[in-house]
Amino acid sequence: MHHLVYTSTASDPLTEAELQRQLSRWRVNNARLGVTGVLLYSEGSILQVLEGAAEHLHALFATIAADVRHRSVTKLADGPVPGRVFAGWSMRFRSVSTTDFTRFVPQREAAIPSHASELVPLLEAFMAQEPLA
Repeated sequence: MHHLVYTSTASDPLTEAELQRQLSRWRVNNARLGVTGVLLYSEGSILQVLEGAAEHLHALFATIAADVRHRSVTKLADGPVPGRVFAGWSMRFRSVSTTDFTRFVPQREAAIPSHASELVPLLEAFMAQEPLA
């Protein structure tokens, strides 16, 4: 099992309706590939955790990094993990406030966890707090 965590900025901020349309497509693709994960969105800022086979995650990340809808794509973590944290979620989603988003991706690069071992448990607890899309 492998995970890949990245952050990016949407070239053009998306509305909730646009995100929901895209999520439907992404969920089908992720389910087909055996990829699970979670996506946070805040006023154009994106944080995504992907879990699955390394080759699938690297191919997805290459597509995302080349997608003109993303800019400032930054990989935060990429490596083997003992198991899935977000099992059963082909792409869980939550739109969050800027304050909540900065809990996971601080504005100062030096404050970004060097490994998702710090980030993923915090995100897992946050996602469990209330019903999700």
